[in-house]
Amino acid sequence: MNYKKIVSSLLILFSLIEINASKPTILTDSIRSNKKKIATSISLTTAAVSSQVVLYSFWYKPYNSGKFHFINDWNEWRNMDKLGHAYSAYHLSSSTYDLLRWSGYSSHKSLIFASSSSFLYQGCIEIMDGYSDGWGFSAADILFNLLGSGIFILQNKFDKSVVAPKFSYFPSAYAKLRPEALGNSDVSRILKDYNAQTYWLGIRPNALIPSFKAKWFLFSVGFSINEHLVGDQFSATHHGESYNSYSQLLFSLDIDARSIPIRNKLIKKLLVPLNYIKIPFPTLAFEKGKVRFYPLYF
Repeated sequence: MNYKKIVSSLLILFSLIEINASKPTILTDSIRSNKKKIATSISLTTAAVSSQVVLYSFWYKPYNSGKFHFINDWNEWRNMDKLGHAYSAYHLSSSTYDLLRWSGYSSHKSLIFASSSSFLYQGCIEIMDGYSDGWGFSAADILFNLLGSGIFILQNKFDKSVVAPKFSYFPSAYAKLRPEALGNSDVSRILKDYNAQTYWLGIRPNALIPSFKAKWFLFSVGFSINEHLVGDQFSATHHGESYNSYSQLLFSLDIDARSIPIRNKLIKKLLVPLNYIKIPFPTLAFEKGKVRFYPLYF
């Protein structure tokens, strides 16, 4: 199941909101603070409900089976889609939390609402999956939804941001072979072509070694796949040519935009998208039992 069109749209929305929310959370005017809380609550509820309605109408309604069922999709796409679940859950929780803090809610209340609403939002999509032909309710998806939100909760609770989930994309040559599955346009391929996606986990050395002064520096570990044409098949034949799926374990560097010591508010706002996207850097890749060096990996 690919629901990342809606999730990605919300991430863009939260990214824009986060740009406006980069102001102090403590307000002296209680009336103004209450207005911000009300506006925030209405905005979040409207975005969540309307996106669910649109998603059901255009994506699920034509495939409604009328019977709830489960599916075991653990082996599909070498679990790249599962990493997408964790990534989306983390950033939905994080962006919602930032917005709630900006509106004046306490850290504790913001954390509880942000993490629970993120899980509920994704859970509703899983339920729609359960009633749809061709898909089903996936326990593995729920597990990775919990993983993404759980990482955010733990880091916030212990006030120690150790990791930063990131995403990168570079067009692959495989989408044109199966456009119905991997995307038939540039935008759809960003969301559907797992061969072109890489999910990263940026690790902050400063959080583990306080003497390491560069708080903005990240050491990144990534995962991607190649030559994967069919969800649950590691080998496939297309027009007489064989394609054998393989995974890539990647090691690279990155930058934590939130920790860059920049005072200029405009520049800080322009850097907000880098909270979600990894910056291209030289990268070492372990693939097919060999080590490969990329001067610049996207």
